[in-house]
Amino acid sequence: MFNQIEFVALVASAYQHLYDFVQLRTQPLADYLLAGAELSPKERGWRLHHLLLEVIEELSPGQGAPVHSREWRRHRIMVLRYVDALDPQQVADKLAISRRQYYREHAAAIEAIAAILWNRGAAIPALPDHTELLHSEMARITQSESRSDVLEVIEGVLALLKRILDDSAVRIELALPPRLPTAGMGRNLLRQVMMGLLGHLANHTRHGTLRFTAHTVDGSLLLRIGVQPPLTQPPQTDDEWFRTLADMLQHNQGSIALLADNDGQRFELRLPLDSDYTVLVVDDNADMLALYERYLTPNGYHVLATQHAATALELARQVQPFCAVLDLMMPEQDGWELLQNFVSQPMTAHIPVVICSVLKQRELALALGAAVFLDKPITEAALLGALAELKQMVDDDRRE
Repeated sequence: MFNQIEFVALVASAYQHLYDFVQLRTQPLADYLLAGAELSPKERGWRLHHLLLEVIEELSPGQGAPVHSREWRRHRIMVLRYVDALDPQQVADKLAISRRQYYREHAAAIEAIAAILWNRGAAIPALPDHTELLHSEMARITQSESRSDVLEVIEGVLALLKRILDDSAVRIELALPPRLPTAGMGRNLLRQVMMGLLGHLANHTRHGTLRFTAHTVDGSLLLRIGVQPPLTQPPQTDDEWFRTLADMLQHNQGSIALLADNDGQRFELRLPLDSDYTVLVVDDNADMLALYERYLTPNGYHVLATQHAATALELARQVQPFCAVLDLMMPEQDGWELLQNFVSQPMTAHIPVVICSVLKQRELALALGAAVFLDKPITEAALLGALAELKQMVDDDRRE
């Protein structure tokens, strides 16, 4: 058995090898956390992996916690580093902290998780049914995000699997368009699908080539992965790993198929395209921007945020957002002037403007062209309710 200091080191090591399932099978940490569970070596590594991901959520301080508090930052570090699989510098850049501070906060987060796991010990509940566990995992992931950069996900998974691909002498050809449309499913869910598929191909292809192509069709992104030479033992639709990938995609209106024709063997993934509901948020307060992100992103909106009113109009012209959310009290150019620019220029006049302000100027804002006025401090329910009404109006206009 080990003491608590050794236990923290084991937890740190397990996170370091979180996506190396072979290494996780032999982790001493599993002896402590999964004691009594009848598991095959493969199931042991898989269960430890998911347990380490699940416990990260126990660091979450909840929605009422101040943004950028120590508790919030430690939770975000673990999510960005191990769920999103960003490298330390990328995490530090996203949180606007130094690399030294990242390592300090990361160590504290590992210690906090180790304390949770140490107290839990072997009291892990019985393993749920595979389907039940999968649906629970998908629901948790889907709640946190609803869109993904497909090329970024592919490149990230290929980087993680590089050693396995190199050992199998598998060559990668990315014959993808320079700009792939955004997929309407969460980055982490898509990443799990790609890890499962490419991990299988890496282990069953020798001296071969995986060629990636993509195009849009019928409101979906059709991603094709050609396999040369063809797999000698192609998967069957009732294989457990293939069914799991199909279930994950179907949960998000997607699908996967294995086809064979004169062009050879290929996997086809049909991914839903992201919705058009981008919200441009303009507020000079960084904490408010983070709050908008927290309110909107889990509810299917893409947030485009800026602290500078001077750049907002150009962003609106380029992106053509579903709506714009403006603060009134901002330095240099205030929200009144920005509102007038929005409603008076042809390329932005059709974009509904939501004013969120501490100033009690509802009648004036509506008279000057705002579609909605919301009082600060703003609640999630008030914001989502206002955007739902605007969304209905936009959908009605599109149908006409």
